[in-house]
Order: sequence, then structure tokens, then C-alpha cells
Amino acid sequence: MKDLPIDVLRTFVTIVDKGGFTQAAKVLGLTQPTISLQLKKLEQMVGAIVIERGTRQQNLTAEGATLLDYARRILMLNDEAISYLVKPEISGRLKIGIPHEFTMSILPLLVGSFSQAHPNIVIEIECELSKTLLSNPSSYDLVIALHDMSIAEVDGKRGILLRREPLTWVSSLDFLISDGQAVDVVAAPAPCIYRAHLQKALQEFKLGWNLRLTSSSYDAICAAVRTGLGLTVLADSVVPDGLRKLTTDDGLKDLPDVELRLHYDRTTSSDAANRFVEFARERLGKGNAAN
Repeated sequence: MKDLPIDVLRTFVTIVDKGGFTQAAKVLGLTQPTISLQLKKLEQMVGAIVIERGTRQQNLTAEGATLLDYARRILMLNDEAISYLVKPEISGRLKIGIPHEFTMSILPLLVGSFSQAHPNIVIEIECELSKTLLSNPSSYDLVIALHDMSIAEVDGKRGILLRREPLTWVSSLDFLISDGQAVDVVAAPAPCIYRAHLQKALQEFKLGWNLRLTSSSYDAICAAVRTGLGLTVLADSVVPDGLRKLTTDDGLKDLPDVELRLHYDRTTSSDAANRFVEFARERLGKGNAAN
């Protein structure tokens, strides 16, 4: 089975479209002898004359007319594949807002890999509580944040679902909950999504609680929990080693899932932002809603 070379087919189509060898040579940046050699090579491969010579106007033979239709379709598919798969190099800056606790999981998975693939894009990371990020999304090119599943809209837009995150109770390895006594807790300041679920669950379960430490720092929260100062609530995937995940067997209420979503403004987003969104969806999941 013979393969028809793309460059030879392109020469053939250009001769026809431009009305001659000389014109095709100018368009393709080739010499006229090279154009003639490529056409001769094509005719040898298909075993037929495709363009009549000897007159000022080059006319297609019957075989040439048939080949022209195939050549146009082959070139269209070739150019479409190249356009889709071979991405142009993009440069620029990206300011991304992300919750503190996801820096150790998302930064290596997304940002690190993305930066290696696109070294000309400078990335600026700003870490805040999810609800703080969502209160001012226009300050960022992209925002990755946690949502309650029932409240997943920002400015009327749901964002792109990256994945669902189960919430879990977290304590030190030797933390105990005593019957009838208030529970010591560690939490970020309001409007933290974890704190909201912690308070709601304890109130519904009719457990009193004492706030022992508050901090917007994920590291400070985990350090306080690790020393036994109190329990807290975190997304299951961000619980560090050295802490214990509590269950209903420990006398606590089940917690709901939340959603990790990506927000950006499609009407003003840069090529760099659009490329990151495409990259994130491929790495973390296709999502089921878009801005």
C-alpha cells in the first residue's frame, strides 16, 4: 500500500487553485522545477496523468479530478488534526486563587505539571479561604474553591466541577470525646466552609463545643489538632499524616460532600487561562457545568 505524501498533495491542489506551476511555486515558496518534480512523483504514485501539459492552461484529466477531491479531504483532515493537537506556545501571567489546604495536592498535580508544559506562563498563587476567594473572583484570572453542593453558584455561574470532596472529622491520634461534655474544636474564622459544617453538625447532634483556637492557616489548624487542642473538619483528601479521621463510631454525625470547582470569566479570559482550564479538566475530571 502506497502513502500519498501531504506536501505533494498540497502542491497538486495549489497548482489547480492558483492556475499554474509558476503561481503555485510563489505561494509555496518553492522553485518551479521542484513543483514539476513533485507533480511527476504524484503521477508516478497513482499511475496516471493528473494534469494535462502543453497548453497555457493546465487542465485536469478525469483521474486528476477524482484525485483532487480526495486530496482536498486529506489536506483538510491533516490541517484539522495539526490545528487541534499542535498547540501554539502561549505566554503571559496567571493569577490563581486557591484554598490553603489544597496547595500540597493541587499545586504538584496541576500547577507544577502545567508550568513544565508551558514555561512561558508565569503563575502567581494566592491562598485564602474558599469563601473569601469566591467573594471577589474578579481579582483573579482563575479561582479554585470549595462549594456546598446545594450552593455552587458565583455571580449566577456554577463553575466547572473538578471533583467531589467528602468532609471528615479530624483529631489527634489519642483524642477522646466524653459523653455529655462539650467538644473542644479548632477552626478557621467565619465564613470558612469547614467551620460552618462543623457548627451545624454539632448543633444538630446537640453537642456543645468550645472554640480553642482559630486561624486561617491550614498548617496552624493541623498543628493545633495534632497537639490535641481540639478536633476540626477538613476535606478528606487534605488530611495530613499523623491525624485521625473520626467516624460515627466516635459519636459524631456524618458530614456531607462538598464540591471543588474552578471559576473564570470566559468573556475576558486570556489564552493562558483557557489553556489552564483545559489542562485542569483533563487532570481532575471533565466536570458537568461551565461558566
